[in-house]
Amino acid sequence: MKDIVLFDMDGTLTEPRKKIGKPMVEKLLELSRHADIGIVTGSNYDYLIEQCKDIWETVSPLSITLLPCNGTQVYRWSPSLKVWQHAHSVNMIKEIGRLKYSVILRACFKYQKSILEFHDLPYTGTFLHYRGSMLNWCPIGRNAKDHQRNAWIEEDTKHNIRTRFHKHILRDIKTAEIPVEVTLGGSTSFDIYPTGWDKTYCLRHFDNMIHWFVGDSCTGTGNDRTLYEAVSENSRGFITESPERTIKIIDKIIDTIENKENQDVEEKSDEMGS
Repeated sequence: MKDIVLFDMDGTLTEPRKKIGKPMVEKLLELSRHADIGIVTGSNYDYLIEQCKDIWETVSPLSITLLPCNGTQVYRWSPSLKVWQHAHSVNMIKEIGRLKYSVILRACFKYQKSILEFHDLPYTGTFLHYRGSMLNWCPIGRNAKDHQRNAWIEEDTKHNIRTRFHKHILRDIKTAEIPVEVTLGGSTSFDIYPTGWDKTYCLRHFDNMIHWFVGDSCTGTGNDRTLYEAVSENSRGFITESPERTIKIIDKIIDTIENKENQDVEEKSDEMGS
């Protein structure tokens, strides 16, 4: 079976909200000679393209699968059309119903107001972003610049804002009996999606492959945790803290796959000689 190495994006392949760097692209090119590559992120397709388009200018896009919104959406490269084609998607509102979705929206609006009242921060715009298969709630606003994001991160670290409001919104969802999950997305937001539509959803697209995963939010309420735990059963899950650390992890994965490839060659040679 062929290997596929799945990567989170922000904090793993890239710095948060930044474009992928040349050293990472070169390392992914090396990896692509041994395995396929998947980018599984809570972000939407446009955001993924904006950050990672430099990859397929060097690495063959035929070896890459784009998996925005936790892999509930899939894009694969069409060599004839030379574009990324939408291959799979699901719909959150259709799954849980419009009334229950409205309950979630009201809860987000209520807690957004509470945060605005008690935390003096440079709020921007696009606090709620519906992505078809998930809802992203970003209290500082997805239009925030680096200095505004940093102000939020500092305030959140000091006062545990997301941890507190994660508990609040989960309580409302449980009371309303809505089958959704809430995880912390990146360093500034919450991802809300139907139960089972976490990042393990992406594995169903690669049934006949050996799965690896590298992510940075693999514990607690982080949105990488479920996928990390799923592949860690076979010692193929890795926690990173930065793109620099990810490059070292890729080296380790390449070494492991190469050793396996060499062993397979030796076994075939022994079989032919016997």
